Amino acid sequence: MSHYKFVRMNSIYLTAALVLLLPVFAAAQAVTTQLTATEVFDPMNLFGSGSVGAYTNPGTVTCPGAELTGNPMQPCPPGSRIHLRGVSGNSRMISQSPMFSGWMYFEMNVNLDAAGAGRAWGKFRLELDAGGVWEGSWTDDRNRVDNLNVWAGRGLFIGHGTSGNVEGMQLRFTETASTFTLLPLAWAGSVDTEILAPPSQ
Repeated sequence: MSHYKFVRMNSIYLTAALVLLLPVFAAAQAVTTQLTATEVFDPMNLFGSGSVGAYTNPGTVTCPGAELTGNPMQPCPPGSRIHLRGVSGNSRMISQSPMFSGWMYFEMNVNLDAAGAGRAWGKFRLELDAGGVWEGSWTDDRNRVDNLNVWAGRGLFIGHGTSGNVEGMQLRFTETASTFTLLPLAWAGSVDTEILAPPSQ
């Protein structure tokens, strides 16, 4: 057999093998689902649609280089830094998908500068109405928007399913939200979510 015929036949066999294996490769790929949602935290009904969520632990406040004021809305003197530790609460995650609708329980730590900007971080647990739980951690960068008199935050959340229909899945979502007070009294965050399901067996 000539070298040309040998190489050509091997190429035919390889092509045929790849065609036969394509369904196997496709089944082995993870499935990605993209969703949108809104996180609502409004315990004082400032948005007018009913009380939603609550702070369950105010945590501790320190004012690096300054003394506490005793005012819960301005716990440190104006122009000084604010550190919060161990704050916890719950909010409502609203989505058209049962894979991402339920009650969000969060733990939060915050370092704010003199302008109320800074970084927050903590853990979260999303208990789905349809059953199942997402758990993970998050970080958020908060900036002051002076011309609008608001603080804008952008958070990154990474977690995994620990029970129910989402067990074994991976979760990643970003959230943008604005608040109108130095320490947030309410927010409605816009959420973009990506869920990664493991390959089918």
